[in-house]
Amino acid sequence: MRNFQLSLQFKFFLGIVLVVGPVLGLIFTWTGIRNEQHARDQILNQARMLASQIVLTRQWVSDCGGVLVKRDSKGAKDTFFRFSEKLVTAHGDFQRFTPSMVTKKLSRYSLKQNLYRFRLAGLNPINPENTPNTFDRQAIDQFVRYQTKEVYRFDTQAADPFFRYSVPLYVNAACLECHRDQGYVKGTVAGCLSIVFPMQATEDALAADAVKMAGAGAGLILLTTLTLFVMLRKIVIRPLKHLENMAGEISKGNLNAKAQLTTGDEIERLGMVLNKMGTKLARSRGVLEEKVAQATVDLSQANRELQALDTLKSDFMANMSHELRSPLTVIRGGVDYLTRTIKGADKRNYLSIIDKNLSRVIHLVSDIFDLTKIEADKVQWTFKPENLSNLLQEVIEILSPLADEKRINIIYNETGDIFAAIDLERIEQVLVNLIDNAIKFSREGGRVLVVVEESGTEATVSVHDQGVGIAPENLEVIFNKFHTLPSLGRSSKPAGTGLGLTICRKIVEAHGGRIWAESEPGRGSTFAFIIPKKR
Repeated sequence: MRNFQLSLQFKFFLGIVLVVGPVLGLIFTWTGIRNEQHARDQILNQARMLASQIVLTRQWVSDCGGVLVKRDSKGAKDTFFRFSEKLVTAHGDFQRFTPSMVTKKLSRYSLKQNLYRFRLAGLNPINPENTPNTFDRQAIDQFVRYQTKEVYRFDTQAADPFFRYSVPLYVNAACLECHRDQGYVKGTVAGCLSIVFPMQATEDALAADAVKMAGAGAGLILLTTLTLFVMLRKIVIRPLKHLENMAGEISKGNLNAKAQLTTGDEIERLGMVLNKMGTKLARSRGVLEEKVAQATVDLSQANRELQALDTLKSDFMANMSHELRSPLTVIRGGVDYLTRTIKGADKRNYLSIIDKNLSRVIHLVSDIFDLTKIEADKVQWTFKPENLSNLLQEVIEILSPLADEKRINIIYNETGDIFAAIDLERIEQVLVNLIDNAIKFSREGGRVLVVVEESGTEATVSVHDQGVGIAPENLEVIFNKFHTLPSLGRSSKPAGTGLGLTICRKIVEAHGGRIWAESEPGRGSTFAFIIPKKR
């Protein structure tokens, strides 16, 4: 499966988005946070200034001993008077307003304008309206305990945000005139001045600014990304695409393709280098074509000579094998005669050695003769319907004495008649070779299992032994010519000529079938072949 690949153009675009987007996003986010903090700082500064103004106003009223206000005026309406300090004049009755009363009136006027509200809270208030609330008590506690100069916090009430601010109010000489009975001591904290700013308008403005900033940020990110992408596409991607097309033409064999770039940078110089490379490749191709043409002529001549030599070799091997059979047959007859006539044990031992090696030579000559005939296509194949089951039974009977010498039990699961169009002599040669190998490589006292089956249009024969097995890397090469494996019990000496399995493969393939081996080292091997039942 091919790995998922991205184009360079997409990588550039993705890289720009991944770099520009987060960077500008962080900048705008930080700006938004700073704007919010700045707005809060402004509110805090406004509260400080307002508190200072109110405290100064109270101080002025206190220094003046109070202010006279016309009792029936709008400003004096709904005012709580603890002491009746009335002054009657030709212009009406006037009441003295204390600093606390002036502060209360200013707070009500501010509340009507929905700007802010403030209130006085005392430890021992004369006016019940000046009783501290929760925030006031907490602020006064900090003023008394820690000598804090201010207390503030951002809060919400009924889902509306607001800002609370409080500063301490200290007892002075003017305060003692009205609050002698409350036990105040000059210079101590008598209460606090609390200011409340509504924050909804500020929050709405910050939210609107955030939306505008987000829109501006998104627009800037998009504009920056597109600008950088267009620049990179024009400066880098298009020239590289041109070079890619040129390289594609060269790969197709068009060595005259040229890069036409005027970028004036490294990419243009790369195009010039590719142009030079293409020119050199064109020259080299011409020289190479001449050499290939000459080499083709030489190879053609050499191939004809090799074919002639191969034909001579095959003819020679076939003739030699045929010529060697006659003297070998005579020698075999002589050895048989000597075996019957000579009685000495030591001489018979030498004859046994001669007989074994003579058998190997005869077997080798026979295999070479068969192989050369098959390779030279000089075999006269005779395909007739034959009973594979009966053929296997005959081969097993022939090889039974060899199996008895090693106390090997040949098990044949005869399944009934199975007919196939075969060359009887050649398939018998294959069966003899496979079962003989199974007996040869199985341990003494073991068993060899022979199975024949049919399926549809094919017949399968398999031979299972209990030998040492074959390594996986040798399962295919054992069918090559002259390839041998160590024999059981004599690992240093190869067994056989290395032609038997090669001949078996060629015979099976001539029948339109195939042969293969399966094995597990230490647990035996299986050799099987399949041939069609009809030709």
